[in-house]
Order: sequence, then structure tokens, then C-alpha cells
Amino acid sequence: MARPEVEGEWVQGWPDRARARAMPSKDAEGKTIYARTPLLDLEGLITPTDAFYVVCQLNAAEPIHPDDYRLAVKGLVEKPLELTLADVQELPTRTIRTVMECAGDDGEFFHWQKKGGAKPTRLKKQKEQGGWNQMAGKAAGDRPNIEDVLNAVPTTCLVSGGEWTGTPLFELLKMVGVMPGVKSVHFVGYDRGRPDPTPQYAATGRTDIAFHDPGVINYDKALPLEKALHPDTLLCWAQNGEYLQHIHGAPLRLVVPGWSGNWSVKWLKEINLLDHTPPCYYQTHYFVHGNAADDPARKPCMELGCKSIILYPIEEDSPLPRGRHVVKGYAWSGAGAVRKVEVSTNGGKTWQPARLEDHNDRWLWRRWTFLWNVDRPGRYSIMARATDEAGRVQPQTPWNFQTKHFDGIVPMDIEVT
Repeated sequence: MARPEVEGEWVQGWPDRARARAMPSKDAEGKTIYARTPLLDLEGLITPTDAFYVVCQLNAAEPIHPDDYRLAVKGLVEKPLELTLADVQELPTRTIRTVMECAGDDGEFFHWQKKGGAKPTRLKKQKEQGGWNQMAGKAAGDRPNIEDVLNAVPTTCLVSGGEWTGTPLFELLKMVGVMPGVKSVHFVGYDRGRPDPTPQYAATGRTDIAFHDPGVINYDKALPLEKALHPDTLLCWAQNGEYLQHIHGAPLRLVVPGWSGNWSVKWLKEINLLDHTPPCYYQTHYFVHGNAADDPARKPCMELGCKSIILYPIEEDSPLPRGRHVVKGYAWSGAGAVRKVEVSTNGGKTWQPARLEDHNDRWLWRRWTFLWNVDRPGRYSIMARATDEAGRVQPQTPWNFQTKHFDGIVPMDIEVT
């Protein structure tokens, strides 16, 4: 599969190069409910908003006018409040830049490593209509063919880099007063529906597992108090320098840097401070690490691993001519800043340092490049691995039954003529 030809857009893009836009899937009403970022078309650090990935686990909330928005803060607080967006905006503000990555991003590489077969490609596009959350019937036993699911729902390119503006959550908690004994901060979104098993079919690569059916629920997550109080955990109303778009959680959403995107609850409805961790579906039954569906030791997916990906060259670029080529990619970590990226051109036998672009954003990915001078024809296996500020070396996340948080090393087998 060769890279797609670019399309000319003389006004908004380069001549003969279209602007990067998300690769969408839409529901029966034509609303985008799933969209992948065209990673291979990006330059720089910030993903354009129109190219930012989208995953709606339930039915997206109905749009709320900012003037009509209300956020309830209750539970173990000294002063329960119902706040408007303007009330939240009166608090001290903060802007951070961070990578946001779906827990299932690149999960199909786990399948490929374990089972072999055709290697996943980031060039693959999904169906625009009915490719997500519409393949599984609601009747018991009405299950699609797993190969149809995996072919229709590619899980690559579910990662983006963005700038977020809002108020640190701890400022809000300070205002309402946290009572003793609080263990978790429970966030509930306006989005509501019955979880479709299709994402779990795609994640596990199986349709013969009995998944828990919670019925109709609101999307919710319970963040440990320590993470909720982190100064970089934000309640955001702006993305990439403009007010949030509806599909990205307007009027107000949570952003939790370093943790997988499912923690960054969109369309916030209420915040509850609790003395326990409630059994939220999306951290008890889905988005969990474990060796099997019935693993009693399974735990919720939280901090991302340490990861680098190669953007050029990829296998579809072969064959390449002999000479100088700039190998390039992105690297990021859930534990903070990436400090080093190494590249191998011989399948991991030897490693050489790549050049890292420098910036001061702890949670944002870093671009890296490696100048490869190849003077002999043949087949080469190019690999990249990252090291973060905590000393973690890629990969960090072992195989798990829901194939979450993949951060493995994926070789690019390149032919040189």
C-alpha cells in the first residue's frame, strides 16, 4: 500500500498538499463518533483541532450553550456548589501542552506480535459510516465476525498533541473545601448510553467473551485524589487557542496529562468527592490491564508507557534509493519528558542516538530525527526506542487481554535499491 497522493489546496495548504484532517467514522445520523489522526501527514508538535482524534464511548452529549451550562460539585465538600462556566473561568488559569493518547492506540500491534499475520499499517482508513459502535447487535448472542471488526476498526493513529487552557482542578477543590477521608474524585459526563461491546471485541480480538452489560449509563471516571490535586490536571474550556469544539467536550472537560485519554472526561456534568472508588464501568470492566477477562488482579489503565514511533520511512515507502535519508518520528511518555531516543538500522543489533527537538513541555511528545546514510542495497530493519525522565526504557507495557497502552518497538522493514 503506497502512501496516498496529496490533493491540491492552493488557499489553505501548500500547492499539491492538502491540510491534515481527521479520518472519521459517523453514526446513522451523520455525527462523527470516531476519528483517527493522520499522523504521517503531520509536522510540528500541535495536532490541528480538525485532525485531533475522537472516540465517543457512548452517545455524544447534546450541545449546551455556554450561558446555559451548569457544573455540580458535591459529595464530601464543605461548600457544595452549582457553577456556571463563567464561575469556573474566574478561578486562576493554566495552559499546558500534552499528548493525549487513547488507551487502545496501536492495540492491533499487540495482536500482530502475538498471532502474526499481516502487519498493521497507519495508512489504513476505516469506513466513514458504521465503522464504530454499530457492528454488534444488542440481542444476546448477536455477535459479528471478529475479522470484520478488526478490519473495520483500525486502532492506529489514536493519539494527538494539543494545547489546553483552563483552571487547575485543585483550585476548584480548594474553593469548595475537601473534607477528610476523600479517596476519589468522581467525574460524570453528560454523554449517556448503553456501552456497545464492539470496542471490547476489537481490543481483545475475540467475540466469545461474556462482557458485563451495565445498561444505560453516563460516562464516568473516578480519579484518585492525588492525581486530581496535581497542578497539571485541568478543567478546560479551550483547545489549541480557541474555545472547545463540541465533539472535544465543550463547554467544559477534564484533561489528565500522562494518563490515557479515557480519563479526560468530556462534557462534564458533575464532580463528586467520595470516600471510596466507585465501580465505574470504564475502569472496572473496560480500560483495564489483566492477563484474562476473569483475572482477579486486573487493574484500571492509568499512566501511559514510554513510546516512540517512526513516521518515515515506513514499509510502504520502499524501495528507497541509496543515499541519505532522514529517519523521523515522535516520542512521548506518561511519566514525563522523553530524554533520549535511539535508532537501530540493523534490527536492534546496535543502537545510535537520534537528535531530539528541545522544548520545556513535560507532557508533550518530542520530535526526533536520525540521519541515515545507506550506501548498500538490501533489506534493513529500522527500529526506535525511547527513554523517559524516570529512566523507563521502551517498551514498558506487557501484553494484556484488552491490548491497552501498547508501547512496543515496531520495526520498519525497508528495502534499499
